[in-house]
Amino acid sequence: MKCLLLLVALSTFHAPSNAQKSGPPGPMSSHFVDWLIAHGYESDAFDRPDVGPNGSFGGKRRSGDPVEKEPVIFIHGSGDAALFTQQPLATGFSRSIQYFLEQNYTEAELYATTWGDTWGSGSMLDTYSTIHTCGNLIYLRRFLEAVIGYTGAKKVDIIAHSVGVPLMRKVVKGGTLIGTDGNCTLGPPLGAKVDTFLGIAGPNFGLCVCQLAQTVPAWCNALDGLYPGYTCQDQLWCGYTSGSCKQENYSNLLQKTNDDPNREGDHVYAMWSDVDEVLLNRGMVWGKPTARIPGMNGRWISDRNGHVAMKDLTELRQFEAIVHHSI
Repeated sequence: MKCLLLLVALSTFHAPSNAQKSGPPGPMSSHFVDWLIAHGYESDAFDRPDVGPNGSFGGKRRSGDPVEKEPVIFIHGSGDAALFTQQPLATGFSRSIQYFLEQNYTEAELYATTWGDTWGSGSMLDTYSTIHTCGNLIYLRRFLEAVIGYTGAKKVDIIAHSVGVPLMRKVVKGGTLIGTDGNCTLGPPLGAKVDTFLGIAGPNFGLCVCQLAQTVPAWCNALDGLYPGYTCQDQLWCGYTSGSCKQENYSNLLQKTNDDPNREGDHVYAMWSDVDEVLLNRGMVWGKPTARIPGMNGRWISDRNGHVAMKDLTELRQFEAIVHHSI
């Protein structure tokens, strides 16, 4: 029954009908790759040659290329990829990156890598088995540090989607983690290096579909997964909407991230949809939207976009949040 509920939720993923298969060419530039090798990042394989040319993006084409704008780092959700790879999930950030390029950003100012397995690289549930582990968090932390070091930027911007949101929130906040794959230390907070953090449809307080599936599959676990807790004060139904209660005993990773007072950046925004077919039930978890980010500066709520469309069809709002701090 637990697996059936999860499969039903996962089967509702749909890419927008007008999602572009064509877009900016990957992978990341040879100049960036050479810099990564020279600075101790070779084993990270941020260019993801195993995924193909759409497994990564960004970097200077020539050593003299300037980095004048704050670099933007795009972080996809589980099963996705840096750029369009395969429907229904792996549509990547192709549309957003293309839009930023059209607004006079350069490839040296836009960065993305594929973390984890993309849709189609293994079984459906395997793709969702290790979303918040130390391995993935360290990988993304090192990518963030690499982009900062390579560009020499005083500040960067981050746009994250789906489970990429709580992942990057923890990456930026740093600290320690007890994960399903071991314990790790991410380092000090990096929020002072982030100008704008935009989280799109992120399950920051867990998913109600995981309420009765704490261990099957692994991504619902209560250690570093999306477990929302079984009760909330006098409430028993995770998806109730008549008010909020103080959520306790949910995913240790999510709870510590939400309770951490260190900010994700100078400007923090969240976007979600009331008709998200993955977050379900208007995205409510114990009376509050799970996509909400504590201490955020602003939000935008859609009444028509699905889970993937919240990433693929909101490039203008993403640009406005990053450039004009308006959402």
